[in-house]
Amino acid sequence: MPDIAPRRWLYLYLVLASTVAAVTAMAGVLRGGGFSGGEIALLALFAILFAWIASSFWLTCFGAVARLTGYPLLPLNPPIEPSAARTAILMPVYNEEVGAVFARVHAIWESAGPDFDFYVLSDSTNPDSWVAEELAWQKLKTELEGVDNLFYRHRPRNVGRKSGNIQDFCENWGQLYDYMVILDADSLMTGRTLRELVGLMDANPRAGLIQAPPQLVGRHSLFARIQQFASSVYGPLHTAGLALLQGPDGNYWGHNAIIRVHAFMQHCGLPSLPGRPPFGGEIMSHDFIEAALLRRAGWDVWMAPDIGGSFEEPPPTIPDYLLRDRRWCQGNLQHLRIVFAEGLKLPSRLHLAMGIMSYASSPLWLLLLVASASFVGAAEHGPYYHSAVVTLVVAMLALLFGPKVLALAVLARDEDQVRAHGGLGALIWSIMLESLFSALMAPIAMLQLSWYIFTILMGIATGWGAQQRTDRALPLDYVARGFGVHTALGILGVILLWAFAPGSQGWFLPLLAGLILSIPLVIVTSSPMAGKLARQDRLFLVPSETRGLRVLDRAHALAHTHAAPAADVRALVLDDPQVRRLHLALLADTPPPPPADPARLAELRAQVARREIAGFTREDWRMVLSDVEGLAALS
Repeated sequence: MPDIAPRRWLYLYLVLASTVAAVTAMAGVLRGGGFSGGEIALLALFAILFAWIASSFWLTCFGAVARLTGYPLLPLNPPIEPSAARTAILMPVYNEEVGAVFARVHAIWESAGPDFDFYVLSDSTNPDSWVAEELAWQKLKTELEGVDNLFYRHRPRNVGRKSGNIQDFCENWGQLYDYMVILDADSLMTGRTLRELVGLMDANPRAGLIQAPPQLVGRHSLFARIQQFASSVYGPLHTAGLALLQGPDGNYWGHNAIIRVHAFMQHCGLPSLPGRPPFGGEIMSHDFIEAALLRRAGWDVWMAPDIGGSFEEPPPTIPDYLLRDRRWCQGNLQHLRIVFAEGLKLPSRLHLAMGIMSYASSPLWLLLLVASASFVGAAEHGPYYHSAVVTLVVAMLALLFGPKVLALAVLARDEDQVRAHGGLGALIWSIMLESLFSALMAPIAMLQLSWYIFTILMGIATGWGAQQRTDRALPLDYVARGFGVHTALGILGVILLWAFAPGSQGWFLPLLAGLILSIPLVIVTSSPMAGKLARQDRLFLVPSETRGLRVLDRAHALAHTHAAPAADVRALVLDDPQVRRLHLALLADTPPPPPADPARLAELRAQVARREIAGFTREDWRMVLSDVEGLAALS
């Protein structure tokens, strides 16, 4: 295996050299009769943030070099065929759209064949979802003619959330398997990719985890299409750069990865952090920690950027994207308590630190912008000032937009890929429009994530709600309530700059424009119709659309077949003997805990007997559906 240290040192040198050059120029902008305390703080903020964007830029440059030279990014022994290993494919679900989930399971099963055992591991707390999942599982088994490798388990108490769900699987069935492939509810993987991952694990006994980076596919709103396009065009350079610099010190993204079960069971048990949430309690972003624990135990963690056949869906709207980031933000900030844990390898600590910085950078950018505006309004500028500022702005724009140019240059060398993205003209237009959208989106995300950081520091924890994955146009009143503050702050920023720094509006207006236009931007990009019009104009096209993608097309075709019944599925457990027998059989496999309130359960049993169920709350239904004795008595 080639020595990875020289390329890491080169990367560090390039990041530091570019940062030192920029900080030197910035110091020239601030220079005068010495530096005040505020100017030193401004310079420190600038140094941190410039290093942050420089690290991303040079990572992409390394990825571009790897792509252009064909450098091998996964220096592992080739797969061994056929494999005698037993592999489980796990799909944890939590109050998801049942039809879509089982359509994906069906599509993956058809692609992968009988070589894998499939587990749908439900943590659903919604009684409708719970019963609908049971019926969909039974229906799928019937359609697949009684296959014996498709399992469903509903966990009565979702302790530990997704990581606890996986831990429960390992404790009950993990000893039966060599490997497990972890999916998300919106994941898709092809059978070829799954078999190749198994072969790689067989051939490389020190590999504890291999991450197959997922491409974003399958959604139709304008926002989702932009995200899918960015993933397809820019993603390969990013993952190539990561693979080139990480080597066996890779990371885990929580899904679309294969894991050696006994290594995971032995080393990846997660503690409950002392104290109360948001910084204590259950670890919400578990994947980085699990990768770090595997590396600490001596197992290799690899990124496989060229394996292909790994997919997931993007959030359909900007609010859905930001809401998901709230949970990730809290989880990543918890890593402040873990990054210095004993025994972790330096690359693992860097993964954790970069995950923290991905959210902490937002309030730092906000502070830098406010401080810069104050400096511009208060300072007397000499002739050196404007040329230095222009140089800095050009440098920062090069770092921010240079990766997009590199991605276009790499993609343009492959005519087949250019056609798959709509042709060279459409590709260039799409990159330009995506860049404009990113520029408008950046201040919205900065402000929202800064608010998340503030609330977390104030001790406000978030829950773990089900993700909204359905394309839909958002109504004006909903968007105005969510983004009215962004608009007001953007307008206020323009007024303050006009009053106190009238010559600087041109520098800050591009940033304030995103805030001012946030409401129409969210509405337009949430629209499936806008996404359809963009596709008709060949904008933001990706290969899964132009070439087709069998496993995705099959999942979409099957979604109708697996849709939940229109009837009240909860009541079917009470009224339909076959549904009740199925439900009781599954309860026998995972017995629920004793009722917390026996007196209330007795009342509910009496109401069920009289069919007075119209006023049942969600918690009432959960008690009734967990009541083995009461349900059995109905027979």
